[in-house]
This record gives sequence, C-alpha cells and structure tokens, in this order.
Amino acid sequence: MTTRLLTLLAAVAAFLGCGAAWLRPAAPADPVEPLRYEARTVGGRLLLADDPEGGRIVEVLGDLDGADAVAVIVPGSGQNRDVFRDNPEHPGTAPLANARALWEELRRQRPGAEVAVVAWLGYRAPQDAFPDAVTLVPAREGARELARLRRELPADARVSLVCHSYGAVVCGLAAREAGVADEVVALAAPGLGVGSVADVRARVWSVRAPDDWIRFVPSLSLGPIGLGADPMAPDSPARVVASGPISGHESYYQPGSESLANVARVVLGDLSSVTPARS
Repeated sequence: MTTRLLTLLAAVAAFLGCGAAWLRPAAPADPVEPLRYEARTVGGRLLLADDPEGGRIVEVLGDLDGADAVAVIVPGSGQNRDVFRDNPEHPGTAPLANARALWEELRRQRPGAEVAVVAWLGYRAPQDAFPDAVTLVPAREGARELARLRRELPADARVSLVCHSYGAVVCGLAAREAGVADEVVALAAPGLGVGSVADVRARVWSVRAPDDWIRFVPSLSLGPIGLGADPMAPDSPARVVASGPISGHESYYQPGSESLANVARVVLGDLSSVTPARS
C-alpha cells in the first residue's frame, strides 16, 4: 500500500509540474467529430473507419458481417497511427499486431469459427504518462466512441472488449451502458474508470502479470487524478485469470502464452476452460 500511495503522490507532483490546476478536472482536448464508420478495402486491408486528421483508425480481421463472436482490441496510452500496425520500441502494444495474435489464436483453438477481431484505435489515446494518462479525460472521449462502435457490429454477435492498460479505463466507462459488451477482458488494468467494478454492465475478467509495474498504480483518487476501481482488488467481482509465465507490461498477447489462450477462450465463449489465477 505504501508503494501505491507513493506512486499516487508522484503522479500528483508530476501533474503539478505540468502547471495544471489539479484541483479542477483537466481540460479536454479540442473536440473531434464522431468517427464515421464506413467499411472499405484499402491495399487488402479492411478498414471500418479511417480518420487521419483525428489520428484514429479501425481495422477488421475476418468476416465481421457473418461473425457470431467479435473481439475488439482497445489499446492504451502511447498508441497512435504511427505505431498502429507495429511498435518495435514497445512490442506487444501495437493494436493491429495484437489483433493478429488473437486472430491466430482464435483460429488455432477453433478452426472455422465465425469470429472477427477489430483493432480499434477510435480515440486519441494519451501519449504521455502525465498528466493525461492519470485522469479520465481521454478515456471519457474514448468510451463514447467505443459505445458507438457497438451499432456497427452484428446485432446478435457476442462482443468481447479486450483492453490493455489505459484501454481498460476506456472499456470500463463504455460498458456502463447496457448492451455495449458481453465480456470485458482487462489486461494490466490501472483501473476501470468506474467507482465500482459492479458498475460495468458486462462480465469482467482481469489478467495481470505478477511483475507488471501497473500493480503499483493505486486505485485512489486525488483531485482529477485517479483511474477508478481496480479489478484485481480482493473485493472485486471480476474473474481473475491466469497470465502464465509472461513478464512485464507488454506480453499479454504473446503467442503461445496462457494469457492469450485465456483471452481467446473468453472471446469464443469457452468460459469453463479459462484458467483462474492461482491464489
């Protein structure tokens, strides 16, 4: 607890160092128009939305129209169009690369399954740790867009939001609205953006590597700083899932890992096969 409190105080110090009036909510970025969803093929890639000016892009793997199950990859801080497909500096964080890893695992577990994976960079993710990535301001914008995405998915499809790091904050806020998701899989979540995990109107799964530094982020609020309830808290109703022998903050989509296998099981609805974390 002492380490987590020190982390919070460091965040406050950094926030103040940015010249922010930290007792007031951070000012939102200039507003952008809602994403325009219009599927089109570009160079063999199926884009569901493409907004270069707003820095947003959404790409689909698989037959979205015919899918019984849809996974939506929601990335965290530091993600932008330049590293959407691949991120050599931070492997394991690029939305499209992670979508491909999950797509391959889904096909491995259930060949012929009618499933699609959406790599969703539909919001302006915070690019720096401070101040934006310790507040809900970018997440609120992202949550509105993520909730809108549900209208573009098959009405009867089972939808799983697979959310890494700050992306879990976006997902938690979006899934307060009934019908946005059936499952929320929080990978390395610093919080879910809500006061209680029970506020999320979907089944919540939480995965965290034992040595992931995100465990030091406190689920406390001070002024505008704070990212909501921790799904790993002892009193959380979230289902805590085994990560296997992965390490750090960026290995959750590692091919062959227990983490990735469990994510795929949730997406496919094979819930009885999901391995719980060992207490």
